Amino acid sequence: MAHSSQINAGPTRPLASQPTATAAKLMLVLVASFVTLVPGGPIETRDFSGLGGTVFWGFNAFLIALALLAVGSAVAMLRGSATASWGAIVAAWGYIFVVLLDLGHVFPSSPDPIPLMLGLIEILDFILAFYILALAHRGLGHL
Repeated sequence: MAHSSQINAGPTRPLASQPTATAAKLMLVLVASFVTLVPGGPIETRDFSGLGGTVFWGFNAFLIALALLAVGSAVAMLRGSATASWGAIVAAWGYIFVVLLDLGHVFPSSPDPIPLMLGLIEILDFILAFYILALAHRGLGHL
């Protein structure tokens, strides 16, 4: 007689490891946080009219692609794909790069100063992205 813990209701997926699952959930938090920073919104109030349409929309396309990579990686990680951690690593580095460029006043350039709330959220996102990197690498067995 089979023990109740041995009864299988159907095919199972491997569950994500704890570091991988945590990295995936935090990646979704990071994306949600970045979405609040959309230009013209309540937090990102700087004037980017000096960038020109092509540069402005090109940068937005990059951010959208970064968000899609991050969300896709997070979902795949939650479904048990360890290799999706590589996508999360690339996305986390992308977010770190974006924050460093902005806080370093490199890009996007604006005559307006960085609003306090924007700066605080970017710093927290920067820290969160590094934590995601560590968790994703741990999930891959690198740490």
